[in-house]
Amino acid sequence: MLEETITLEGHIIDSDILRRVFARIVEGGGQFEILDFHVGQTNEEPSTARLSVRSKSAEELDAILEGLSYLGASTRIEDAQFEAAEADGILPDDFYSTTNFDTSIRVAGTWLPVAAQKMDAAIVLREGRPLCVKQRAVKKDEPVALRGGGIRVRPPERERKYSVFGFMSNEVSAEVNKSVAIRGCAESMRKSREEGSKIVLVTGPAVIHSGGDQALARLVRDGWIDVLLTGNAFAVHDLEKSILKTSLGICQMSGRAVEGGSRNHLFAINTVNRAGGIAKAVQTGVVQSGVMYECVRTRTPFVLAGSIRDDGPLRDVITDIRDAQEAYIEALEGAGTCLILASALHGIAVGNLLPARVRTVCVDMLESIPTKLANRGTHQALGLVTDVGFFLESLERELAKH
Repeated sequence: MLEETITLEGHIIDSDILRRVFARIVEGGGQFEILDFHVGQTNEEPSTARLSVRSKSAEELDAILEGLSYLGASTRIEDAQFEAAEADGILPDDFYSTTNFDTSIRVAGTWLPVAAQKMDAAIVLREGRPLCVKQRAVKKDEPVALRGGGIRVRPPERERKYSVFGFMSNEVSAEVNKSVAIRGCAESMRKSREEGSKIVLVTGPAVIHSGGDQALARLVRDGWIDVLLTGNAFAVHDLEKSILKTSLGICQMSGRAVEGGSRNHLFAINTVNRAGGIAKAVQTGVVQSGVMYECVRTRTPFVLAGSIRDDGPLRDVITDIRDAQEAYIEALEGAGTCLILASALHGIAVGNLLPARVRTVCVDMLESIPTKLANRGTHQALGLVTDVGFFLESLERELAKH
């Protein structure tokens, strides 16, 4: 049988990594033997393990080792292999596809951290430094990392100190203790403030319809949101409510449909575009309240990404999908906490752009949305099945306690 030695390091027991490694080896038709095993005695001390992995064929062993590499296992200690891109946006056939786990790559005998970590991307060398880039951004003749040795990933580890992001993530259920989860969300936002990382908000128009926009506007006003990522619909209905006091033609005071209200969102788009965009509409007094108003007033950056179903759209919407994704990527740099509120379209898109170390909360009335987010790779997300208006009001109260 063919044999290879792998090493694991970190909180591999608490984070369930060791069990998953064993399962991956057995499921791949291999066998393993534990050669060394040291259990960390404190929260700071990592555990380490060295395993012998055996299989009947080279192909089977390579498949097992590749699977283990995505769980953080280090195999052959050698430099990573690169091959030049033959054209812009064209990768070598044997390119390495990234995860959202923090990754290091060995270049000239030195392990270098990969910058701009995100899933489903390539690793290129630019100015001697490894960078995670989307396929379309790879340039001709750039060195592209290949599958094999010289690449290490570090899955997020469950903290030994209790945290809702360690113990409640992936538990998507309406029966989750929401007060505990919201308190943990508030703690994460405070932590982001302390460490200087961004608090990112991704939201959909249901926040407006549910009445959660008032609490959200106050959170923006009080400096709890560093960047807003959304689409045309959220901004339109927020502006419609400010200008006409309706959302989707429903009076936000009485809850009743307004005659002819189905045109109100188009009227709002027309009015704001005539003013020259959202910022000018605020500056000239056309818009005097709402989330977008507070973003302009507090100079909180926002990115509106377009979609094929948009009415209008607003002048501020980025209609080129590639440009919108690049704007999202730039806005997410330095993120520490991400709130995804009632948004499947933009929420899952942002999840695919986030490194796994970012503390992420997904709130939706539908259990399928946070589940879908996790199924598409954002395993670190804490899913809450609840009304987003209730969540925002509760979060505001929790943040006000300190």
